[in-house]
Amino acid sequence: MTKEELKDLIEHGHEIEFKYKGRDYSITYYNDKREDYISFCEFYKETSDVKNVDELCEVTRDGVTVLQMLEEANEDEIYIC
Repeated sequence: MTKEELKDLIEHGHEIEFKYKGRDYSITYYNDKREDYISFCEFYKETSDVKNVDELCEVTRDGVTVLQMLEEANEDEIYIC
């Protein structure tokens, strides 16, 4: 998945789940009654909350950015809700 594809999905409110190197990750959204946030996490682990796609793309887990994970993930292991 490219950054442009990710940006389009987020702009349209799609939640994303994907597998990367045997681990499950998700991208969801929430509002704290003041601002909207994009939330990224490995299932059942600590979340990273950011305000925009550029910040999301730079979030790092185990030395790999979210964008790198999505670029390298198998298309058949990316689920768009």
